[in-house]
Order: sequence, then structure tokens, then C-alpha cells
Amino acid sequence: MHLSNGPGQEPVSIMIFNLTKITKTSSSFEFRTWDPEGVIFYGDTNPKDDWFMLGLRDGRLEIQLHNHWAQITVGAGPRLDDGRWHQVEVKILGDSLLLGVNGEEVLRLRQVSGPLDKNPQPIMRIALGGLLFPVSSLRLPLVPALDACLRQDNWLDPQAQTSVSARTSLRSCAIESQPGIFFPPGTHAEFNLQDIPQPHAEPWAFSLELGIQLAVGSGHLLALGTPENPSWLSLHLQNQKVVLSSGSGPGLDLCLVLGLPLQLTLAVSNVVLSQGPKQEILALPPVGLGSLLNLWVHPQGRLFLGALPGETSSASFCLDSLWAQDQRLDMDQALSRSRDIWTHSCPQSSGNGTDTTH
Repeated sequence: MHLSNGPGQEPVSIMIFNLTKITKTSSSFEFRTWDPEGVIFYGDTNPKDDWFMLGLRDGRLEIQLHNHWAQITVGAGPRLDDGRWHQVEVKILGDSLLLGVNGEEVLRLRQVSGPLDKNPQPIMRIALGGLLFPVSSLRLPLVPALDACLRQDNWLDPQAQTSVSARTSLRSCAIESQPGIFFPPGTHAEFNLQDIPQPHAEPWAFSLELGIQLAVGSGHLLALGTPENPSWLSLHLQNQKVVLSSGSGPGLDLCLVLGLPLQLTLAVSNVVLSQGPKQEILALPPVGLGSLLNLWVHPQGRLFLGALPGETSSASFCLDSLWAQDQRLDMDQALSRSRDIWTHSCPQSSGNGTDTTH
């Protein structure tokens, strides 16, 4: 099961348990991710005063717990955002909560729980990959969306489970992955230009760098513009070439070499597209220049990635990195993005840069 359900906090699955029928008070699963932050699962009998969350922060497991006995936020165990499968177990034993990773106990919290079958609220909800209350209600907020896979999962006592609901996942966890950001055909993301690193002022300059590992098909890689005019400056993928153009003016192209950083440098009078020793320069007419500079003060100024609004695109690509002004951009910080984007992983390359059929 894949845990990501898009950029929000909606769970991929919700299970309901009748605690009066509980005979087993442990849950276990195997877990794999390259993503350092997000929600693995959330559980409650009452979202106001009896809830529990297990997630990742900086790659390590974090428990947040709020009930009659205790209010705790604690991190434990090794980093798990290494793309390998890890076995995780959460168990209630008497008044204690135990957390195990790969067969070793990494945390024991005492006097934090009562017997589940004696809980005054007899119904428990468990949500996978999301929350059932606002992020702000967490003791220490985090980004809920988690690009991760679960398998071999067992939740409490199956005999006490009364219902389960799950959203259809379009992504298979049978595929081997590598770190990166994957845009399947037709997917897109956008950043508000005011929310990402700003251009240098004197002299005016702005840079973007894309580490393209996989790229097939035809369509936009990125564009600078507004929702009404999304391609004031655009970079288009076509036949293993990248085409740079400004508005409706003539463009220039560069043969794409997978694995070498592709750099886009904007200056006052031109845009430089470079990859390794190769370089092309697009001159900007004065009217185009004014429009481009104004994007950074325009409230709707955007950096678009992937397909533009209304575009039918066959392009799919994997970025092993995405930088603006020498600072890495995080897809979890995007203003909006398609549900099907892999925010922290890519299909593992077959070696020729074309294995994006998944």
C-alpha cells in the first residue's frame, strides 16, 4: 500500500475497531521511504482528548500522544528514510507503550495508557497516511503527506475490526525506487515565486537547476508565468532535447544529457541555458524583460513544473534534485501539485534513462 494521497492530510485508509472485543493490543508493519517527514498512522477514540500519531521527522520515528494519562512528543530509533524495508511494531503492554524497529525495542513509555478494552470510548479509528483532525491540533505540527510504502501490515485485532474504507491507489509498491521527484505524464506542480528563494538584486539574477535522471515524451518541464499566462518563459522537453522560449518568440534547443545538471540562469537582458560545457543564450526583448522581472512582484507569479494548465503532455521525468538560487526546493512546500507526483522517489533507472513506464 502506498501512503501518499496527494498534498493534503487525507488518509489513504481508515479502519474502525470495537475496543470491547479487543484481545490483541499490538500493530506491526513493514515500511519503506526516502521521505524524511510525514504521518505513518493516526489513531483516536476522541480527537479532542484521546489520540495518537506515529510519523517521521528528520527521518526518525516520532510519537505524539495525548490522553488522560499523558501528553507526550518524543522521537526514537535510527533514521528510516533510506529506501529500505524496515519492520515496525507498536504495542500497548499494561500502562506502557512499546515501539520496536527491526526486532529491537527503541522506546518504552510508561504510565501513558490504560487497558484498551476498558476505554470509556469503545470505538477506535486508525487512519493510514494522514490525520483525522487539523495539522494544527498536533502537539508539534509536521507535513502530513508521506511518500512511503507499507506491506505485511497487521492492525490490532482483526476480530474487533468493524469497518475499513480505502481510496484507490494508482501507484504500486512493487516497483523498486530511488531518491528523487517523479512526474508521470500530465502531472504538474506550482510554487508561488514569493515563497521560494528570491533573485539577487544587484545585478538582478535568478537561477534554477534541475538534475534530470529520466525523461521521455514531449511536454513542459518548467515555466515561469501566471495562471492566466503560464509560459512567459518556458522549458519544453521534445525528442530528448530541451527547448527554451519566451512567450511566442523563437526558441533555442539543447540536446539533453541525462545525469548532468541542467541550469537556467536569468539575467537582466538574457537567459542562459547550460548543461556541462554546452551553453545556449536567449536574448530577451525589453518588453519581455519587463514582464519577466514583474513576475516576482506579481501576486500570481508562479514557477510551474510539469504540464501547464490545459496542456496535454506525454512528458514524464525524474529529478534527483531541484534547486532555486542554490537552495533545494521541497515538493511538500508547493502551492499545489498533482496527487500522482512522487515527491521523494522515482522508479529505479534501468540504466538507459527510459524506464518510466510505471
